Amino acid sequence: MPTKKLPSYKKYSLLLIAAFFILRCIVAFSLDLGNDESYYWLYSQHLQWNYFDHPPIVALWARLFTANLLLQDYEFFLRLGSLVGCAIASWFLFKTLANLHSERAGFFAVALYNASFYAGITAGLYLMPDAPQMVFWTFCMWMIAKITTDEDRTIPWLLFGMGVGLCIMSKVHGIFIPFGFGLYVLFKKRDWLKKWQLYAAYLLMLIIISPILIWNIEYDFATYSFHSKRVTVDQSAIKIYSFLEEILSQFSFNNPFNVTLIVLGLIAWHTRKMQRISALSIYQFIGIPLAIILLSVSLFRDTVLIHWSGPGYVSLLPIAAVFLTDKMKSNFPALFKGSVITFVFVIISWMMFVNFYPGTPGSKDEKELGFGDISLDLYGWKEAGKQFSVIYKNDVAKGIVAKGTPLVGGYWWAAHADYYFAHPYNIKMIGLGEMNQIRHYLWMNYLRQEEVNMNSAYCIMPSDENYDIPTSFYNKVEKVKVIEIKRAGKPAHNFVVYRLSGWKGTMPVSL
Repeated sequence: MPTKKLPSYKKYSLLLIAAFFILRCIVAFSLDLGNDESYYWLYSQHLQWNYFDHPPIVALWARLFTANLLLQDYEFFLRLGSLVGCAIASWFLFKTLANLHSERAGFFAVALYNASFYAGITAGLYLMPDAPQMVFWTFCMWMIAKITTDEDRTIPWLLFGMGVGLCIMSKVHGIFIPFGFGLYVLFKKRDWLKKWQLYAAYLLMLIIISPILIWNIEYDFATYSFHSKRVTVDQSAIKIYSFLEEILSQFSFNNPFNVTLIVLGLIAWHTRKMQRISALSIYQFIGIPLAIILLSVSLFRDTVLIHWSGPGYVSLLPIAAVFLTDKMKSNFPALFKGSVITFVFVIISWMMFVNFYPGTPGSKDEKELGFGDISLDLYGWKEAGKQFSVIYKNDVAKGIVAKGTPLVGGYWWAAHADYYFAHPYNIKMIGLGEMNQIRHYLWMNYLRQEEVNMNSAYCIMPSDENYDIPTSFYNKVEKVKVIEIKRAGKPAHNFVVYRLSGWKGTMPVSL
């Protein structure tokens, strides 16, 4: 009797990675850049060893996938690094689980990773520091699997140290990997303290991340000061609403089905109803502290961002994958299907909503049209920029403003107008405000100050945003035009064009 052929989970995993890649490519083609993405595009305009609020790899990532900015005018290529990075990270997770358990577990891990709204959208679609971070984060998880299955091999230790360094150089959250790994060594594997490879790995990490420290020494620890204020507890009153919101955010943003599987896997692990795989213990030391710290901070602050918990839950996906493999005979268990189907439904629905919802579900008041509608962050900017360029060129031609008149903005969000209103038409954007408000513009101002005539300026104010015009730097502010943007034939949001004149300020520049 012929033997039944076993399914090729490696092949299935590659097909799944390809399918999700194509789906994300379609979405990436169809959406304007968002606020955050435009800001990280700004990073790429001038490479530094570190930036005010993040390490430098996201800028290198953008440069790499836009052919050193030759293709930066196309949103798809700015996002291409995230699309490719998600595919690579998926493969690293497959290799991790195949090494630790089985290719079937690897297949489950690939699906759950791509179905995570954090991994599949924030880090897998948009131009964000999370994109390269997840490539190196999952690479570290793979190296941990190799270390725990053969701890005497030196190469995985050194590659682990390199991966951690590059992960931190992508986003400082990467520090949770050496932190969690160190906790595991102290509490579970003290004999590793005798291994020189452990110290070599950490030394390699420190060498790689040294530019962050050097840059911060030069600029009075600006990055540390900024991020510490975002998480430092500065009040004693407990904020129950914020805490509950963080719980809901972690549950929903990491895909409710994924989180449910992770919880079931952790219960099985801690009740000893699951294989005791050393690497799974390390992943818990990495992932659980991140989730708990964010929950703790949310008790006292409102500034915990929805995607910060994502890497922690990615670290716990192997537990869910092994749980599915050991406990479920079907290749498509209900919770597994629920995870994938929910993600596909949400991402397609989001793309359709952004592009085709008639008007806006946000405010209908003309002065703040669209306020509260987050989809407008990704819609109408390119068209509005084209209309502004006509106004600008006419004003220069008539002598109303001089050549070299810039756009100005009082917050880092000005990068959005920079990408769509200024950059395509060779206009410079200048940030006017405090360091924590304009952030990287403090450094871009220094580079651009000789190219602009500050006697007059323009400021673009989207009706769905809520920030101030930098009026303290000019004597006169006048409204020039309201650019109306419709979606599916109905008013969605407006862009108010202001002209400022009578420069009376000193341009903020880097320290």
